[in-house]
Amino acid sequence: MKERHHKHPPLKRPKIGFYHRNEWALYGTTCASMNQIYYRLAHALKPYRLAYVDADHSQNQGVFHLQIGKKNFLIPDEVPWNKYDDSIQSQSYDAVIVNGNHYPATKQIVIIDPKKKESLNKRKDQLTNIIAVVKPDGEEIYDFVKDKMTGNTLILKENDHASIAEIITESISSNLPPIKALVLAGGKSLRMGEDKSNIIYHKKPQQIHIAELCNQLGLTTFISKQIDYQEDSIDGFPVIKDRMEGMGPFGAIMSAMMQDPEAAWLVLACDLPYLNTSSIIKLISERNVSKYATAYQVETKDFPEPLITIYEPRSYRRFLSFLSIGYACPRKVLINSDIHTIPINDETIASNVNTPEEKEKALGNLKTIDE
Repeated sequence: MKERHHKHPPLKRPKIGFYHRNEWALYGTTCASMNQIYYRLAHALKPYRLAYVDADHSQNQGVFHLQIGKKNFLIPDEVPWNKYDDSIQSQSYDAVIVNGNHYPATKQIVIIDPKKKESLNKRKDQLTNIIAVVKPDGEEIYDFVKDKMTGNTLILKENDHASIAEIITESISSNLPPIKALVLAGGKSLRMGEDKSNIIYHKKPQQIHIAELCNQLGLTTFISKQIDYQEDSIDGFPVIKDRMEGMGPFGAIMSAMMQDPEAAWLVLACDLPYLNTSSIIKLISERNVSKYATAYQVETKDFPEPLITIYEPRSYRRFLSFLSIGYACPRKVLINSDIHTIPINDETIASNVNTPEEKEKALGNLKTIDE
């Protein structure tokens, strides 16, 4: 059989709706009321980051605003925008609320407001997955809305923002990106003079030791190798080969993100002989999914440890952005991004072993610990 030709490189695409894996459109009331609902939800849902998609109601024609932090960029011409921009922009957030008067979303919350009944009726074809109907006392649910409801549709009282916030919270918490582990074992080990990934500190090659620590915690675990590595697995652990040759850990991390952009990647270097199960458990237990990453930071250092870090799916875009301006350093990405750091006072956990002298010292220390 003739092999099928692929026009584009095989990349896995994340499963998202119009904007996000967690998205809801508000229908049935005025734009002003929707704005108020969004602001109340955004306050109630902190520390989750909630984006709002609305049409531009500005009266200033010809001048467009882009707010980044405290900086406000005034753009003289409208920036071309399409559905791909929608998805790219929204991945920085935990959930998205949409003004259904202007745009659809995969899940809907319908507000019964008699003043907007006809407007809602015009959009009834967009009501494909009604999660909740918000109904004032004494008001009936319209027949064309009932036709789109299911047995799982909730009926809420007017101004019951707490229940809507609970719906969103439950969706986010039940839809968290799973954690997969990546053991970085593709370095050239020039200073060591031998392959660091195969040095034995704990009765087996170090790459296998760390992979097994992750596997014992129930994590799907991969080992990262250079593009020319010949095998597809090592002792049963699948190999992810670098797709970005010559970019070191940055390229290895991005190669994992390309393989599964929906996963959060726990990245661990293979040259960390003091790394133990409890330190991995602590990193996972203190994970902050609303940040780009969760990383250890030794208290005596001014920067996080990029190779003992959980990178959330949203960091994929961040990595690409830094690459586009000429930077391929995971530490630089972390230092200049909104991340969660966990302080540690035990420097040995994050101690890399790169030279024969450091190797012999580590072997002596670990032998003492084991005894």
